[in-house]
Order: sequence, then structure tokens, then C-alpha cells
Amino acid sequence: MNNPDGIKAGKWLKKTGAFFRGLGQSIYGSLQRIFTKENAMNTKEKALLWEQRTHKRMDQGRLSWRKMRVRLETETNLKPLLSKGAFGFNVFVGVIRNILTGIVLLVLLLGIFGGGAGLGYFANLISKESPPSYESMAEDIANVELVSTMYYANNEAISEIRTDLVRTTVGSESISPLIKEALIATEDENFYDHNGIVPKAILRALVTELTGFGSQSGGSTLTQQLVKQQILTNEVTFSRKANEILLALRLENFFTKDEILTAYLNVSPFGRNSSGSNIAGIEEAANGIFGVHAADVSLTQAAFLVGIPQNPYTYTPFTQYGERKEDLTAALNRKNTVLFRMLSEGYITKDEYDAAVAYDITQDFVPAHVTQEDRNSYLYQAVEREAILVLMEQAAAANDLSMDDIEADIELYNEYYANADNQLRLSGYNIYSTIDKDIYNGMQEVAADYGYTLGDTYVDTYVDADGVTQEVTELAQTGSVLIENQTGKIIGFIGGRDFSVNQVDHVFSTNRSPGSTIKPLLVYAPAIEQDFIYPASMVPDTKISIKQPDGSLWEPTNFGDTISNSYMTARQALYQSKNNPTIKLYVAMNDEGLDPGQYLEKMGITSIDESEYGNPSLAIGATNDGPTVLEQTSAFTTFATGGDHVSPYLIETITDKHGNVVYQHESETEEVFSEQTAYLTLDILRDVITDGTARSINNYLNFNADWAGKTGTSEANRDIWFIASTPTVTLSSWMGYDNYKGEHVFYDPNNQGLPTGRNLNYWSQIANKIYSINPDILGTDQKHQQPEGIVEKSVLAETGTLAGTVSFANGLSVTLNGSTRTDLFKADALPKELSYYFSPGATDKDLEDFWDNYLAEATAKRNASAASANRSNATDADAETEAENTTADDEETPAEEETATEEESPPADETPTPAE
Repeated sequence: MNNPDGIKAGKWLKKTGAFFRGLGQSIYGSLQRIFTKENAMNTKEKALLWEQRTHKRMDQGRLSWRKMRVRLETETNLKPLLSKGAFGFNVFVGVIRNILTGIVLLVLLLGIFGGGAGLGYFANLISKESPPSYESMAEDIANVELVSTMYYANNEAISEIRTDLVRTTVGSESISPLIKEALIATEDENFYDHNGIVPKAILRALVTELTGFGSQSGGSTLTQQLVKQQILTNEVTFSRKANEILLALRLENFFTKDEILTAYLNVSPFGRNSSGSNIAGIEEAANGIFGVHAADVSLTQAAFLVGIPQNPYTYTPFTQYGERKEDLTAALNRKNTVLFRMLSEGYITKDEYDAAVAYDITQDFVPAHVTQEDRNSYLYQAVEREAILVLMEQAAAANDLSMDDIEADIELYNEYYANADNQLRLSGYNIYSTIDKDIYNGMQEVAADYGYTLGDTYVDTYVDADGVTQEVTELAQTGSVLIENQTGKIIGFIGGRDFSVNQVDHVFSTNRSPGSTIKPLLVYAPAIEQDFIYPASMVPDTKISIKQPDGSLWEPTNFGDTISNSYMTARQALYQSKNNPTIKLYVAMNDEGLDPGQYLEKMGITSIDESEYGNPSLAIGATNDGPTVLEQTSAFTTFATGGDHVSPYLIETITDKHGNVVYQHESETEEVFSEQTAYLTLDILRDVITDGTARSINNYLNFNADWAGKTGTSEANRDIWFIASTPTVTLSSWMGYDNYKGEHVFYDPNNQGLPTGRNLNYWSQIANKIYSINPDILGTDQKHQQPEGIVEKSVLAETGTLAGTVSFANGLSVTLNGSTRTDLFKADALPKELSYYFSPGATDKDLEDFWDNYLAEATAKRNASAASANRSNATDADAETEAENTTADDEETPAEEETATEEESPPADETPTPAE
């Protein structure tokens, strides 16, 4: 393919100069056509023809004018008028002539100035580009594989991006002349005459781009299109267009016309074949659509194939499943357009055109033949999916669209997805992920070794649409992800138990009920942020009865169907995962317009619709969809980062085949809570590990770390969660059944312990494995740092407030100044004064019952104290009387009556922690 004369720089510069001369000639020719009456090439012929055809008509016109003038002169004296009119006409013509002359001169001056400026700008655009060698250009245009590759964080390859692209490269002699003629007639009628570019077309495209007027013709030759496909990117910039022009000129120096044409036909995409696979290259297109070789196509087949590359996924006759499209109108119209262009350029006769247009091309399509595609790992699947989404977002942004806009239109979404998918597979990209190879492999080992401990395996049967009984295996599934808190980087994950059995990704793609893991996110942290509570606030664990829309009553309870009918601290309610206090807080916050649901979206949980925020049961995790494991885990990092949520990500960088950065991740951070709120919530979640529902992990872990976490169980044990953070990372574990054809939940048939306990053990094994691989990742040498603005204060153990006096409507007053407890507070939200309404979330009945009980107990204690004092006085009086009797004193002294004048405070709250 080498053209020895082409590698001389002088010849390339000569061609460049020819381009500019051609561009100048185009401008001059355009001006000439605008400001002359006839075309310079046929002025004489047109003038003679005009004179011959109109000579008689002109004689008749002159005769008529003479008769009219004589008649007018005899009837009126119009000579002075005609004289004045002639003078005025001459002045008018002179003015118009001067204006037109001025316009022409101005246009010429602007053209010269604009041309100079344009040439200068063009030179600046290409000044930093060095001309490629023959070898590099030959490699580029012949590179039809362009395989994309994905990598671990250490730049070690995960896998090549598999593609269903089918391509067979052939030589020029294996391509029918009908195909070449159809392509040239349709895409570049001057292909054999230009040097890679057509200045007029470029000028027309430039004017259209700058003014917005005219048709979007593009101005690209086949040579330019080959350069764009194989050497440059698809970005729409003047710099890229300038380089495209120069590279097209250089390509024409190095390669013959037939080599360029053949290369173009070998690399162009042609949609899908009858198997649903992507096809590229004319040979595979002819075989995959019509079942013939590219050398043997008919005229109609050639026209149909040539029409496809302009919009492959619109004009292809087959779907991604290998099925024939129902509506082929667009493709058939495009085929007819190609035939018309061949007729116009003289490649076919009118009879051939009519016969080809009338021919039913659909009868030539080969039958559908669907093949199955293998996907072999959760990691490959996740990186591929995230890379496609990244490219979709880029394409949407380039068109001033958001992903919300794309997702709102299913057809638009499918179009962007198909384009991004095609771009990923065919562009030779390198996709660098955030995944730590050793950590990821270690997590997969834990899933393989301990996954069976999560729950039983079931085999469900069902009858398919054909009436055949089928079986599906239901494993107790797992989803786990390790996220770096400060960056959002996904270090490792477990997508499921066995990819060969179930390919559903349980980290990125599956939405589940969050159970009690939602409590700190939706209720406690928002309540602390808005100063509705502090950790020492006393909240009621009392009965709830809410009427449902269907008339039934919703009456939730705590674990074990229990209600303590007492008050406890907000700290205790969260670390013991009490349902009723949490629901009461949430309802009260909504009633006061505090909108706690607003914080979910700020923490990246977008799969719970706002319409659910008013549902009281959402406070304990009841939701229609629920978050993914990734969303829920990422939300928990907010507490470890001081209240800021950093969006999680899996793709660090994408580069093209030349190493140019196509995409670079940029951190997205949103402030959700203050540092003080984040720390107070985190401090309560520490108690979950030391004294609460997750304390058993201390029996399983092989190391110590400053963990803060939360367990969660959804209704009927369908979802079991545990999520915990150290200062550096957050690690989660979810387990549940997919229940495709059955309904399975976790229970304890063999007395193996509660499902939560099995999940905590499993989570601990994951943490142990990570620690054994790289202990630094877990930050075992660090502590969650207490920010400024946190203070320690003491409050009454009974009310969670300062000591004080409460006055009642009946005039009775009660002073409380008994036992206290110490806790953490925000410096700007110190303990509240004692009042009747001391308990956040308490209903009127809750408060009435509390004070009635308190007064009753205080009265009972006061009476008991008085009775005890009376008994003591009576005993003392008897002893005194006896003493007096023994001294023979006849004078009686009556005993003094004593009454209690101070109220005694009730004892401190000594409610025992219920056993798990």
C-alpha cells in the first residue's frame, strides 16, 4: 500500500497550498456568480440564444412604444415631463450603481480580511500538531479490532471488553463494483477528482455552522470520514476539523484511491446481522444480511448495504435479538435514495433504477439465528455497565441534556445506551477502575467459603409459556461493598454467591428494603441536625395505632413483639434499634414540618420516592423499592466524613487508544449534616458495636478498630443488613433471597441462631479477610475525631433535661432534681429546660400518662415517707412515755406532729437492656 512519492514533506506542503488556492478560487467563483448576469463560461452562447429568440419580440416592443409616444404627444405635451423623468431615472441608476460598487468592494475587503484571519486561525489550530508517518497512518486505518480493556486500580488488566462485533476484512477485488459506485455516488461524487477534501463543501459547511442557514451537509469526503473513524475522535471542535483536513490531505499522499475506498468499506459499521450481533465491514454485512459475499451482491442489495452506515442502528433490518424489524420504511427509503444518486451520477440506467426500486429486497434477508452471549463475572459486568453510563452522561451533557432527561424517554435512553455501548466496544478504550485486585479476590473467597452459612438453598419449579416444567435454584444471596469514605472510591464488592447460578448484581442493581439501617439516616441524624433531639433526649416506647387507608390499624412493636411502655434515651432507642420510639420521632418531625426525608437524596439514596416520605413505616425501612446496597453503604459514609456525602464511583479514568483522557472522575460532594451532628450520630452507632445489636462481632473479629455501625432487618426477615465504618472505610453486608418463583425468608429451623447473627459472623469474616490482605485500608490505627463544638453535660436521668419545676393546670407544682446522666451535646444545642413537653415524639396521651404516673409514684412515696415518719414518731413517743413513767413524772408532753415538706425525686432510670 506504500506510495513512495507520498512520504515527501514537500509534496504534502504542495497539496496543502493547493487546498488554500482552491479555497480562494471557490470564493472568487462564488462572487463572480453573484455579481454578473451570466456565467463566464457560457456568456456568449447565452447572449446569442437570447437575441435569436427575442429579436422579433423586441421589434414589436419598439413599434408599440413609438405608437404610444406619438399618441401621447398628440394628446398631451409630455416632453418636459419625459425629460424630467429621464433625468431622475439617470440619477437613480447612478446611485444604485454606486451602492452596488461599494457593496462589492466591501465584500471583497471583508473576504480578504476574513480569509487572512481564517488562515491565521487555521494555522494556529494546527501549529502544535506534527504530521503522522506513513507507518502510523497505515496502522490506524487498518486497525479494525480496536479492543477496549478494563483494569484494576493497579493497572493490571481485568479483561478485554467482549464485543459481539463480527467483522471480516477483504481486499478490493472481493468487493463488487456496484458497492463502490453506490458509495461514491451517495457519499462523495468527486472522490476520484479531489485530493482528500473539497474546499467548496468545507466552505459551505463552515457558513452553515456559523450562520445556522442552509442544509447540514457536513462537507466531509470519504477520505475525511475514514480519518474521523480511524484516527481522530468524534468531538465537534474547529481544532479537530482542522486536523481532519490536514490528515485527509496526507492520507491521499500515502494511499491510492482504491486503498482508501477499500479501507473505508472494511471499517464502517453496518448495524446488526440476523443473530443480533453488531457487524462491521462490507463482507460481513453482505453475508450477515443477505447471505452472499460482497463480490456477489445485486444492485438492490448493494444500494441497501451502502445506505446503512449513515445511521446503522436505524437502517439495519435486524434487532439486537436477531429478529427482523417490523417497520423498515426508513431503511427502504434510504436504499431508494442511494439508487437515485447512482442514476444521477450515471452509474445505472433508468430501467435499472426502476427495476431496483420495485424489487422487494426483504425477500433476500436471511432468517433470524440468535446466539447466546456469555458474561462471566460480577466485576466485568459492573465495570462494563458503569463505563457505558459514564459515556452516556458525557453524550447527554454534550447535547445539553441530563440523565434525568434521557431516562424520562425510553426511546432516547435506548438510543444513547446503544451509542455508548457501541463506542465502548469499538473505540479501543482503556477503562481504569477503582477496584483493588487483592481485596476484591479476597472478598470473593469469603463468599465462596461462608456463603452457605447464610441460609438454605431452594429449588423452585414453574411451568413456562410453552407448558414445560422448569427449575430455578434459589441461593441465599449476598451483597457487600467496601467504600473509601473520603473519596467515595469502591475498593471491592461481592455481587452475589455464584455467577454461574445467578447473574443478578446485588450491589449495584438490586433494590431492597433497608430495615433498621435507615433509622440513623432518616430519623436520628436529621432530628439531631434540626435540634429536635440530642442523644440524651427521653423518647417514649409506647403503643402506636395508626389507621390505614383500608380502615385497618397499623400497630407496630419492637423486636419480639414487645413494648416497654417506658421512656428511654434517644441513644438507647437507636443502639437497641427500638421501632416505636423511632416511629414516634419521625411522625412528630413530619408533623412539625421538619421534612426529615430531604436528607436521603442528599446522601445519594434516590430510589426511595418522595411520595413515601410521609409514610410512618418508612422510619423502620418499609418502602416500595428501597436503596441498593451501594446506595445504603455510601449513605453511611456521611457520618465518617464529618457530614459530607461523597458520591461513590467505580471508574477512575477512561483513555482512548492513543492514551488521551476521554473521562476523568471528578469528586461530587454535598454537605448533608454539620460535623457535630455527624459525630453525635456516629458516637451512638459506636454503642451498637459495644452494647447494642451488633456486639457479637467482637467475638468474631481478629483485630480492633473504631467501628460504628447499624444492623437492620426488614419485615418477616426478608432482608438482613449490617453496615459499619472505621475512620477510613465503610463495609456492608446484605443477605436475602431473590424469590423469582417462590417466597423464601430467613428463619431458624435448626436452632442455628438468629439470621442477624449469621450475617454479623459473615460480615466479620469479610472484614478479617480484608485485614489479612491490607490492614492499612481499615484504618485500625485511627479514631473517629471529635470536632470542635461538642461538649459534655449532665441532665436529669428521668427527663433528659435540666433540673427544674413543672406547674400543672390544677395549680400543683413538681420539682425534679434527682439522679443525672452525662452525655454529649452540640455546643449550640445544650440541654433543654424542664417542661411538661420534655419528650420529643411523645403524644399528648404519652405525656399525660407519664406525669400521672410520676405524680402517683411521688405521692405514694411521699405518703410512705410520712407514714414511716409517723411510725417513728409514735415509737419515740412510747419510749419517752415509758421513760417518764419510770421517773415518776406526772406531767404529759404531747408528741410533735411532723409532715413532709419536700418532694422526693423518683429513682434514676434503671431499665435493663433487653437481651438480643
